[in-house]
Amino acid sequence: MATETIVHVKYTEIDRMGIVHHSIYPLWFEKGRRDYLRKAGAPNSQISGRGFYLPLTQMECRFKSPARHGDELTVITRISHMSSVKLKFEYEVLEKEKGRLLAAGKTAHVWTNGRIEPINIEKEVPEIYQRLRQFSESCGNG
Repeated sequence: MATETIVHVKYTEIDRMGIVHHSIYPLWFEKGRRDYLRKAGAPNSQISGRGFYLPLTQMECRFKSPARHGDELTVITRISHMSSVKLKFEYEVLEKEKGRLLAAGKTAHVWTNGRIEPINIEKEVPEIYQRLRQFSESCGNG
């Protein structure tokens, strides 16, 4: 199991062909990731409020089928790898009604301090690490 985040395609997200512009999918991945962290008990506000960050180091997106204005979509988010220094997520963007796969992606992140220097989150903030580890394991991933 993984988290599910609902998104509604806005008119401002489509291009001249009438389909969602490719630049929008990373925003949906971020929305899914932020929702995942919140549901795990480690919202971005708590992480950054303590002076730590999770910057993106790598991103991949494979487009399968277009989304259009007015579509209701589900972004499925799961952790695919977790260590005390790195975190990797996988995403699926599905048409909510039919379950058709529209896009699949991955992101990689590294835990950093306020100077954007890598840190060991398990040592720096063990409660955040433990919450994420437990949530990931309860979802059957990580």
